[in-house]
Amino acid sequence: MINRIHIVISAAIATVFIVIVQIFASPLPVFRFLVPAFILYLLAVAGYNYWWLKFNQQFNFWLWVRTPLFLLAWFGLFFMIPSGLGRGLFLLTSLPIITFFESLVGNNGQQLGWNEFLLTMIALLLSLFGFSYYFMIPGVIYLALVFTSVVVVVRASFELVPHESMVKWVAALALGLFTTELFWAVSFLPLHYSVLAVFVFNALYVLWIIYYHYLYKTLSRKQITFHLILALVLAVVIFMSTPWTIQS
Repeated sequence: MINRIHIVISAAIATVFIVIVQIFASPLPVFRFLVPAFILYLLAVAGYNYWWLKFNQQFNFWLWVRTPLFLLAWFGLFFMIPSGLGRGLFLLTSLPIITFFESLVGNNGQQLGWNEFLLTMIALLLSLFGFSYYFMIPGVIYLALVFTSVVVVVRASFELVPHESMVKWVAALALGLFTTELFWAVSFLPLHYSVLAVFVFNALYVLWIIYYHYLYKTLSRKQITFHLILALVLAVVIFMSTPWTIQS
């Protein structure tokens, strides 16, 4: 019974996300209302998840932080969608995705962790690249945001790996530093920010998945080849469907 109630609450959480964005960001975002409302929403979700994990005796900080990180990245991604139709479809898609992740808070499934990590990371990189293009604030701030967010998301994704905490932190810091340097390097290229975000995401994905299998001692040449091909195919598909607008 309690699990059914949790699923209903998860659907309500997803619905509230859509309602907040729809009210304060349609037709144009009113940030002075939207940002405080979303922060309160995020705190409420984090508080509920904290109670739920404690109630089920499953509390783990890195499992607890995964869903708020996803919601934050997903929220930023909304503003990178230029058309009203695209935003509407995005919000409709958000309902089942948020409900799914929220209903499985505390789940230790490997595939769930992978999917949540991948969606969080691509949304995060698209948001940061987009904001860096539209909002001209000092670049060091964006670099700090990239480093901090990537380190935290990667560290959370490695929580269930059977290694000491220091090993996980070294992996997270190394991938965070790599992503930050790549973010800075590709920002000089005269390409659309979505192309740059996909390029960085693909590079991070390949290193992350290789490191993940390495920590589990399941890494093989076939796996490396498979993930390299997968990243290449994804890059080709995205590049072909992405507007190659030269930045001015």
